[in-house]
Parts: sequence; structure tokens; C-alpha cells
Amino acid sequence: MTLENRGIPTVVLCTDPFLNSAFRHANTFGRRDFRPLGFPHPLGGLKPEQVAVRASELEQAVIDVLTTY
Repeated sequence: MTLENRGIPTVVLCTDPFLNSAFRHANTFGRRDFRPLGFPHPLGGLKPEQVAVRASELEQAVIDVLTTY
């Protein structure tokens, strides 16, 4: 939130079970418009190749968040 409040576009990535926490955190810091990106849980135990697939699936969404206001 500190970076966002300084005008630096930021993306928060978290697994789906943590989205509610991310929204609450953003609201607490006055960023009701802030939208974290969720992806399937868990990450623990995944092989690097599986993590790379998840990252590639989020790539366009991250670009969209950083370039659309």
C-alpha cells in the first residue's frame, strides 16, 4: 500500500484463500479501488515448472493492472 499511496503502480499476487485478507488490508489503508490478483492455492509443493505455468497465466492480468487506471 505504501507504493500505491506514492503513486507507484503495484500488483499484489496471492493465492485465492488470501484474497479477503488482501482486500481488508487495502481497505484499511484507504485503497478501496485496489485489486489484488488471485490464483489457485497452494503454491507449496509445486515443481518450478508448475509455478512457471501459473506465472504465465497471470502475465496479461499483471500487465493490465499496471497499465490501466
